[in-house]
Amino acid sequence: MVGGAAERPAVLLTSGGVDSVTTAYYVKRRLGAPKMVLVFADYRQRTYQYEKACVEAVGEALGDPVKLVDLRWLGELSTSLLTKADTPIPATKDEDLWDSKKAAVRILKWWDVVRNLQLITVGLAHAESIDLNRYLSTGEREIWDVHIGIRRETPIAMKDNTPEFLELMDRVAQQATHFGDYHVRAPLIGFDKDRVVRLGAELGVPWEYTYSCYAGSGFREVDGHRLPVHCGACSNCRRRKLAFKGAGVDDPSLYDV
Repeated sequence: MVGGAAERPAVLLTSGGVDSVTTAYYVKRRLGAPKMVLVFADYRQRTYQYEKACVEAVGEALGDPVKLVDLRWLGELSTSLLTKADTPIPATKDEDLWDSKKAAVRILKWWDVVRNLQLITVGLAHAESIDLNRYLSTGEREIWDVHIGIRRETPIAMKDNTPEFLELMDRVAQQATHFGDYHVRAPLIGFDKDRVVRLGAELGVPWEYTYSCYAGSGFREVDGHRLPVHCGACSNCRRRKLAFKGAGVDDPSLYDV
């Protein structure tokens, strides 16, 4: 299901990246969610400290609480380079980003086993817990929806970033919960990266507190603010740079190259 119900509170699954932070701002400022909690997971990703810093800064800016979830066991099972801190992250050329054969091979370097499935399950658990606690204590319900910042990537889509996956997860939400009234939503599922950046700019997203890098390049003090640094060379950094350029939006974030 695309979009969201403005009258419902939102569990917002966020990684601190451009897509999920823009989704948070969209749900809060465009859909008008009356309540929101940002859920951020530690799955032993090598960029955890940078992502966490961004999510906490965004939570503060929006005035919404951040819930940290321990999924480190998932990272122990992962084959992704995102969880292999001692393995160098390869650089990617801009022209290789759109090569479907190379992208099909590259996907396996970043695929974390059932990650989005686990994240949505975590989000549903939070939504149902809040609702059931309210119902059991007052007899009244408080129905929350789960929002995730996935969207279809090009030229090869990861299976858990597709409309088909989203529809399946929404069906699961109806069968895996007692009341079955919760929905799984991805408002930006049909957007390309340029459009996400343009939307984020309209909504006032603080880009310096979004993190896309696969490698991690430390922090740097800028005007009294501790900001994370992107490597600038990995495939995700390359896509980020091209998206900001294509959208005609300045990116104040820090890069090594």
